[in-house]
Amino acid sequence: MESSKTRPRSFEIHMVTAADSPAFSLLRWALHRTPVVGLDAEWKPSRKNHHQYGERDGGGGGATSAPGHMPSFPSVSLLQIACRVRREPSDPAVGESPVFLVDLLSVPLPALYELLKEMFVDPSVLKLGFKFKQDLVYLSSTFSSQGCHPGFDRVLTLSLSLCFSYFFEVLYEF
Repeated sequence: MESSKTRPRSFEIHMVTAADSPAFSLLRWALHRTPVVGLDAEWKPSRKNHHQYGERDGGGGGATSAPGHMPSFPSVSLLQIACRVRREPSDPAVGESPVFLVDLLSVPLPALYELLKEMFVDPSVLKLGFKFKQDLVYLSSTFSSQGCHPGFDRVLTLSLSLCFSYFFEVLYEF
């Protein structure tokens, strides 16, 4: 008896460890060709008192602060980016859904910041992340510690129903 289930779309995982690497070039290409991006950030857990953002399931620890001092946020060390690319005949040979593991301890943050900024301000790109507000705050802190303009924490979150509606609309365009 044949199964009525369809096979999942293919995806490839690329480790991005340098701005002059082929994986970084592929990330740049994918972010310019995708209508949907999935994001997740990871950081080293902290066991100190937690700031208002607290801990989240599956991620790192929360921010800490001493009384009367600004909170100290953990540095994001790994950024996971999944793309659904719109292909053109001249595009590189890559799967429809490339996944990138970006080592923020190795990649120069100013180079990555420009790519991410373009993606975040593009209204035609749907950005998806589960409980991503805390990730954005920590990303903003990580990039601003390297001289990049903060602002990822100012991204507005949408209701889940609006995200699903848009996602399925985009999904059926493929």
